[in-house]
Amino acid sequence: PFGLMRYNPCGIDDMQGFALIYQPEFDILIPTNQNLRRKNVMYQYVFKQMKKQDIPIFLPEMFDLLAGNMSKIAPTGNSYDEDYKIWSECVVPVFNEEKRSVILIFDRDSLCGFFQYCVTNTTFRMDEIQFKQEYQGSGLFSKLYHYLTTIIPVKTKYVDAYSHKANLKSQGILKHLGLKESGESKNGNCLYFKGEYKTILERYS
Repeated sequence: PFGLMRYNPCGIDDMQGFALIYQPEFDILIPTNQNLRRKNVMYQYVFKQMKKQDIPIFLPEMFDLLAGNMSKIAPTGNSYDEDYKIWSECVVPVFNEEKRSVILIFDRDSLCGFFQYCVTNTTFRMDEIQFKQEYQGSGLFSKLYHYLTTIIPVKTKYVDAYSHKANLKSQGILKHLGLKESGESKNGNCLYFKGEYKTILERYS
């Protein structure tokens, strides 16, 4: 679910079978000057599509970023190593089979976030978005979504996501993107949101 992909807590059984129809082979460098924690910092964001050879390199760093954010929102009660094992066993097969795409986000050469998604013939599914805490509120979100409008096919009609019921922040983000609550997961742990992709396209392109 959007903002909480530690071990598939929504019980979503559609991690299989999504056909990726767009796989860009390029990276984009976006210089930006934002005010971060009242200090003027020049960022150089690089958005890179994760490839198979990148998985073992960046997986531990991705989880470290995820765990740092989610331990404050929805702690599992497990140890760090236990959560890493559960999470990696869930996502690695999906990444290897290219059933999900991941955008690795760098500030120069340092990983500062990642975004997990897939695209079907009609729908842009947002699975996971994580930024390091020091980059939250820095303008990176808008930069990411502008980049997404350059790679998601314009003919895409819908955008959807699941959000854990305890993650009010991610629910607020989804509503900000124009999605509306439209149901919940089978196990009742997560809310399902859906909207029109053109809302994102018009706002961030």
